[in-house]
Amino acid sequence: MRIGTFHLLSWRLLATSTFAFILATTMACGTTSPGDDPASSGDTTPATAPPAAASSDAATVPPAAGAGPAPTAEPTQAPAVIQTEDEGKYGGILTGQNSGSVAHWSIWHCGSGGTCMAPTTPMFNGLVQYDGETPETLDIRGDLATEWSISEDGSVYTFRLHDDARWWDGMPVTSEDVVYSLDQMVRTDEPRPRSGQIRPYYERSEAIDPRTVAVHLNFPSTAFLQYQATEFMKILPKHHVETGVDLKKEDNILGSGPFRFKSYKKDVSIEYEKNEDYFKEGYPYFDGLKYFIIVDSSTILAAYLSGQVMMSTFSNSNLNIREGEQLQERIGARAQIYYHGPIAWIGFLMNTQREPFDDPRVRRAIHLALHRQEFIDIFGNGKYHMGGPFPPDQWFSLSTEELLQLPGYREAEDGEKHPDDIAEAKRLLAEAGYPDGFETSTLAANFVNFPEMAQLAADQLRRFVDIQIEVQPAEPTAGYARYEAGDWESGFHGNGFLIMDPDAIIGGSYLSAGTRNYSRWEPTEIGNLFDAQIRETDETKRRALVQEMSEYLRNTDSHVAITHWQLTVWVVDSRIQNFHLPPTLFAHNMKEHLWCDPAC
Repeated sequence: MRIGTFHLLSWRLLATSTFAFILATTMACGTTSPGDDPASSGDTTPATAPPAAASSDAATVPPAAGAGPAPTAEPTQAPAVIQTEDEGKYGGILTGQNSGSVAHWSIWHCGSGGTCMAPTTPMFNGLVQYDGETPETLDIRGDLATEWSISEDGSVYTFRLHDDARWWDGMPVTSEDVVYSLDQMVRTDEPRPRSGQIRPYYERSEAIDPRTVAVHLNFPSTAFLQYQATEFMKILPKHHVETGVDLKKEDNILGSGPFRFKSYKKDVSIEYEKNEDYFKEGYPYFDGLKYFIIVDSSTILAAYLSGQVMMSTFSNSNLNIREGEQLQERIGARAQIYYHGPIAWIGFLMNTQREPFDDPRVRRAIHLALHRQEFIDIFGNGKYHMGGPFPPDQWFSLSTEELLQLPGYREAEDGEKHPDDIAEAKRLLAEAGYPDGFETSTLAANFVNFPEMAQLAADQLRRFVDIQIEVQPAEPTAGYARYEAGDWESGFHGNGFLIMDPDAIIGGSYLSAGTRNYSRWEPTEIGNLFDAQIRETDETKRRALVQEMSEYLRNTDSHVAITHWQLTVWVVDSRIQNFHLPPTLFAHNMKEHLWCDPAC
């Protein structure tokens, strides 16, 4: 039984949207067969039609997930869900290419898409999920929840759980599991790099009865439900976790999801088998999944061309735009290459606990000295977005044109690095005690060309401000371990945001508990501005607060000099049906709704 969908739109568009999200009254969910007609969400393309070939300059960009003011109390009518005959085809094994080795199996401890999120998510469910069966990227439907309501003031969500949801050991999924899991997600004594981003909203939750749970928020926010729809907010079994098992170990996996863990060959492959007792009738379609761990770009290209793998396990295949275009040209109609984003920032991280990066003047000099256009041209074939503190051209950010006029982003008329920025960077370094530059090292885990990007940054900083950098490539899991242990001076890395909203970008990047804020940098000004904007319900005022933070990050201090906002490359074999792009990296990764036609 498929759960009805609801569309969460930017609050700026609610007045004209025909899919406005119900905000005040209980939202009774319709039911359909697994093969819903996509016309129910406005798409007239048959669900089994193969995707069209991508053009070499195509870039699919999801719309913003909303400005984030408080929910209104005015109810609107939910769209009808059209029932059709089941068009899905059962059977086969979906082979995937995973862009990192498995770091561990605990989704609550997880901060990475490739090393823990993508391998973990087919085995677990959340309360809600972004609907992978519609081209509307902002549609949210129930996962464990069959329906939910929002109090008139927008501060309490009440979820009704599926009557048949069970853990793999046969125990029912109950409201106590939900309460326990949400409480665990917001712990501050354990690492919660992604799930912990709901802390500002979450006050408490309570089990009303075994199948009903009420979640109380600190203040009304549209972002809370969007966070819940991402892959990091998974519900785990209380009776299992309370025994003290190590959730990071594969022997302790106990899920409720569409695929059960079968086997793992370290750094080689992961296998899953279909959950024959899955509580969602008709799902999943595949008999199993087999993920191959392939990190090197040349090997990735060969794996797709040979047919060893059919799709990227999530939005990041580890290929850059140029490599994606080369693959599309060679593979032809056998696969669709999607360019998804802006999906994440990429930049030069600085360990603010280590000399010389403990000096904000040094950090500001790095920001001014990097020539961002070279990163965009070389690695993004001109299609990546300019690396401001927030992705450009969103409702809350500066436009690309505005950024290009500012120090750190502007160029000289001949396209070279602007000389005034180089001069100011040298002045700041001299003032900080480094008139002749300094020597340092840069950690670069082998994701999406980070080692090559680090080499380009090293070359620029050597030429412009006499900083000598030793680039230290690392296998992804080892690189993450070094970051988390503080064993680094600078690094080249990236961070995908959970939802397209300032809350997620700030919370994941600029607060001390942020996913890639490994040195726990957080000036008082940043924390205060975050607290003010997250509670602001007026979009104009909220944008002003975000822009005040952006100005601080550009002109005063930041722990990261962002070079560009990335489009990721997602490869999907043309036999795979019912695929739609999600709003961010962290959705549509359970694989329960996909099937093959012709057979896998």
